[in-house]
Amino acid sequence: MLRIAVLMIVLLVTGCAQSPEQLALRQANKLLDEGQIRAADDTVEAYLQKHPDSAALLRMRVIVLLRAEKPDLAAVALQRVPVGKSLTAELLRHRDRVVRVNAAKLVAEQPNPADFSEIVRALEGSDPEVRRDCARALGQLANPAALKPLFRLLSDDNWFVRAEAATALGKIGDARAIGWLIQLLGDSDGYVRYSATGALYELATAASHPLLRRALAATAPANQFGIAVALARLHDPAAVVPLGNAVKNNDAEIRRRAAEALGECGLVEGTNALALFLMDPEPAVREQAREAISRIKTQGKQ
Repeated sequence: MLRIAVLMIVLLVTGCAQSPEQLALRQANKLLDEGQIRAADDTVEAYLQKHPDSAALLRMRVIVLLRAEKPDLAAVALQRVPVGKSLTAELLRHRDRVVRVNAAKLVAEQPNPADFSEIVRALEGSDPEVRRDCARALGQLANPAALKPLFRLLSDDNWFVRAEAATALGKIGDARAIGWLIQLLGDSDGYVRYSATGALYELATAASHPLLRRALAATAPANQFGIAVALARLHDPAAVVPLGNAVKNNDAEIRRRAAEALGECGLVEGTNALALFLMDPEPAVREQAREAISRIKTQGKQ
């Protein structure tokens, strides 16, 4: 009986023994948790020198590089990871915040349609940087299924997240987002308002024209600028007055954008408004006004 008991213990211990790969992975994770990034990197590289095809350590290399805030190198390392289970979920939900944030940057640069669900899930995370970059990734993927998740971000506490969500909605190209974006034209942050304006411009099409016209009529004059920019793309005369009123705006970029839109609108009526922009204190605004007037005159001769 004693002999059998000893044998069972030996077998149990043998079964529980970790492989060299598992030991290297465990050690690298431990060092990473302790903030010893260089040592973790050395551990991973030492194992890969002997076992270059280890999927577990190749995946760990990506994590270490993200923790070291080297997303460019991490992107290269990611290409060496064998095809199989996606690493995106693990990266975006990693226990280390630095890894999550840099992973989101990586995802925003190279979004994979296969990771769509994981990117959407990351929008609910606590890190605004992760939410922001995942919103950017969804805009690049242009999947209409992202509309509702992005809509929820339009009320995010972080202004940068709201701005990126607005831009993403414009890139997706679904006119159903117009009503949501118009609500952002009164946002407390100027960058968010500007992003919403850009998104509305992207969504300005013949099909959405009637909706934009109704929105302009129902919106207070103070918030009409973004809709007017979109209507100018469609050469709608209703855009001229709201764009002309922007000459009084304190933001030079808004004034420059208004002059640009008046030129794109291409209507002779716009030259009267542009005459005021020619006297703007900002050289960039004056230059844009001159270009807009020239554009209108050129179109008139055609």
